[in-house]
Amino acid sequence: MMRYYSLGMKLNDVIKDKDTEQVILENIRRCSNIVGKWFKVVFWHVNLTEQNCKDFVKRNEHLLFEVNTKITKIQEDVWFSIDSKKGSGRYTFDGDILQGISQYLKIINHIKKRDGE
Repeated sequence: MMRYYSLGMKLNDVIKDKDTEQVILENIRRCSNIVGKWFKVVFWHVNLTEQNCKDFVKRNEHLLFEVNTKITKIQEDVWFSIDSKKGSGRYTFDGDILQGISQYLKIINHIKKRDGE
């Protein structure tokens, strides 16, 4: 059975520091390369303006085009949720986004080993 190994995170936390933003996005690219076509990233936000979101997309359009991406106002159900006070996912990680991505990759690598991929 194939399903998306979606990764959800709060866009507000991604864009608050431009240097960290690039590191986070490079790590998202890495996740996408490891997972392949079943990868999806969902950015949800709280009270960001449309312009904030457009600026984020414009700054990162090359990477966002490469990776299956969704930006939304509502925290959606995802397979792995980072910093989810109220979110739901099969897996959740409460803390730093980069540490969360690291945990996501540990689980993905375990699944790949288990399934012999």
